[in-house]
Amino acid sequence: MPSPFAALASLPGSLIDRVRDAFGSPRAGTVAVAMLVVVTIGTSVGIIALGAVFDATVDQQITVDNPDRPSESTCETFGDDPDSVIGEQCDEPKRIEVDAGEELRDAAGGYIHYGLLGVPLWWVVFALALHVGALVAGGSGSVADSFVIAGWALGAELLRLGAGIVAIWYTLSNAAPAGSSFEALTTDLVAAITSATGPLLVASAVAIAIQWVVVVGGLEAEHDLGRGAAAGVATFFAAIALVIAAV
Repeated sequence: MPSPFAALASLPGSLIDRVRDAFGSPRAGTVAVAMLVVVTIGTSVGIIALGAVFDATVDQQITVDNPDRPSESTCETFGDDPDSVIGEQCDEPKRIEVDAGEELRDAAGGYIHYGLLGVPLWWVVFALALHVGALVAGGSGSVADSFVIAGWALGAELLRLGAGIVAIWYTLSNAAPAGSSFEALTTDLVAAITSATGPLLVASAVAIAIQWVVVVGGLEAEHDLGRGAAAGVATFFAAIALVIAAV
């Protein structure tokens, strides 16, 4: 009977074998495209969810410039006419209080395009870089094969995204930001989120480990690389991903 340590040591190889066999399916390309669509939509929804987290956890009023009031130079030039629209707008206060959570939610909503465009861009860049790495290692697959592998590897990003949102929600729920301006509040929030770096890094490491298994199995199946060569290519990219996650 094998020892628990031996069984644990053999687990990565067993997982890679399963992934390699799965890449042999005629639906591998379809799965890659489906994964791309799911992760793109999931990331966009995650950005909206992050805004909702800000709205739910940041319950504070901050003072900001009144967006309904014209600039000071405009008011100096045209504000003396009480019958003009500008004159009425210049009677508005220069600064107003707003709900910080709602402002952050709206600001997060302005970054949805990062999910809609960023995920496909990452897929293209990673697939091309992976293809170059496979060629250097002696692989024989096509560029399309590399895109399939990169598409499968995308799935782990949802784990990282979900863990990140949960960690930020937990951290902000237990934080007490005191800034009365947007700049001061941002500083407090960044400091609070920074305290969650440890859990976020662990989540990133788990996601990258999953991607490592997928890439190794994919390179074996799609590029006909030996396990050592495939592991070398996957480890190179995993190391870069870990460095980026730690920064």
